[in-house]
Amino acid sequence: MANRLLIIGGVAAGAKAAAVARRRDPSAHIVLVQDELNISYSACGLPYWLAQDEGIDRHRLIARTPEAFARERIEVRTSQHVEQLDVHRASARICDRTTGRTYDEPYDNVLLATGAQAMALDIPRIGSTPVVAYLRSIADADHLSQILPAMQRAVIIGGGYIGLEMAETLLRRGLQVCLVEMMPRLLPNFAEAIGQAAREALEQHGAEVLTGQRVVGLDDGRVVLADGTALAADVVLAAMGVRPRTQLATAAGVSLGPTGAIAVDSRMATNVEHVYAAGDCVESRHWLTNAPVWMPLGDVANRQGRVAGINMTGGTAAFPGVLGTAIFRVFELAVARTGLNHAQALAAGFDPVTEVLEAPSRARYMRASRTLKIVLTVQRGTGLVLGGEVSGEDAVDKTVDILATAIWGKLHANDLADLDLAYAPPFSPVLAPVQLAGDVLYKMA
Repeated sequence: MANRLLIIGGVAAGAKAAAVARRRDPSAHIVLVQDELNISYSACGLPYWLAQDEGIDRHRLIARTPEAFARERIEVRTSQHVEQLDVHRASARICDRTTGRTYDEPYDNVLLATGAQAMALDIPRIGSTPVVAYLRSIADADHLSQILPAMQRAVIIGGGYIGLEMAETLLRRGLQVCLVEMMPRLLPNFAEAIGQAAREALEQHGAEVLTGQRVVGLDDGRVVLADGTALAADVVLAAMGVRPRTQLATAAGVSLGPTGAIAVDSRMATNVEHVYAAGDCVESRHWLTNAPVWMPLGDVANRQGRVAGINMTGGTAAFPGVLGTAIFRVFELAVARTGLNHAQALAAGFDPVTEVLEAPSRARYMRASRTLKIVLTVQRGTGLVLGGEVSGEDAVDKTVDILATAIWGKLHANDLADLDLAYAPPFSPVLAPVQLAGDVLYKMA
C-alpha cells in the first residue's frame, strides 16, 4: 500500500518536503493542505515587490503553483483549515473554507509546517482609526498593494527586519514614515554601532525614528504613544514580531520546547509517532551551544523541509542545527549577523572577546570600495570564532558568509588571518576584511 503523506502548510518547509518526498518515493500518495489561497511563495520577497522599484512581477514570487505540483502527482488543496489532528486514528479533520464541507483525511505520516503568525496589535481604538496592516503572507502584501496608493503617512510599529525593510519600501513609494521601537535602540540584538548605522540610514532617507517608545492606542487618525505623543497616520504597519503557530500541535499532544515552538529531534520528528514538524513552527538546536533556539527564517525552513521529506519516506537525514545567520537591507546599507554576539556568548558559558573594527571592502583606491564595520567575537585564550556582525554598503554578504563558514568549521581567529581568499583590487583589498579582523582578535585573545 502506498505511503500516505499529509503535509499541513505549504509555503516553505511544507512545499519543500512535498517535492523531496515525491522524488524519493514515486508511489507515495501526497496531499498538501494550505489554510490560505497561495502556496510555495517567497515571503522574504514581499517588501521588494511592494517597493515597485525592483520591477518584480507578482507571479515571480511564486516558486511553484498547485498545477505544477499536480504534474508531479502532489495533490494541493488550498483554503483548507485543519481543525483537528487525531494521532490515535492517524487522521486529520479538515474544513474546506470555500464550501464549508468538513472531512477526514487519513495519513501514515504527517508533517506540521504551520509556520508562524504575526503578533496582533492589541491596543484600544477610538473613532476613525488608521488602517492597520501586517506583512506576513502574500495576502497581506496584496492588501497593502491595494491601499497604499491612497496613503500618505505611515507609522511602523517595530524595528525588526520587517519593520526596517518596510520603512525603506514605504519611503520609496513616497510616504512619510515614522518607525516606533519599544526598545531603547534599533536592533538590540546587534552591537550598538550596527544599530546606530541602521538608524542613520533610515534618517538620512527621511524616516523619523522613535526609540524607547510604546504605542498605547489609536485615536481618530493618530497613533498615541505612552508619553502622550500623537502621530498622524493613514496606515499603521504592525511589525512587532511573530510567534510559532502551534495550536494544532498542542491539541494533538505534540510537545513544545522551552522556546514555545514545537520540539523536534534532528530527524524533524516530534514526540508523537508518525508526526513530523518543520519550518517556522519548530525550534532548532544552535550549532555552537546545542541549546534550543527559535529562528524563523526562510532558508532554515527549506533545509528542515528537505530533512522531513527524506525521513517521511524512509530516509535517515539529520538537521545539524543553526547559527542564526541573517542579512537584510536598509537602502544602501546591508546589515548581517551570524553565531553568538558578546552577551549571548557570555550567557552560553564562553569567555568572549569582542572587537569592533573597520576595513575597506575592496582596494581603497577602487571607486566601488566602501567601509565595512565588523564586530567579531571569539573565545578568550583559544580564539575560537563565536560570532560576527557586519554592516556596510558593499561585500557584507560575502563577509558574513565567510564568518558563518568559519564558525561552522570551528575555525579560530588565526585561521581567519590565514585563509586563502580571492584577491584582485575590484573585488577585495589585499587582506580581506575577515583576515584583518581575525588578525586583530588573534592578538587580543
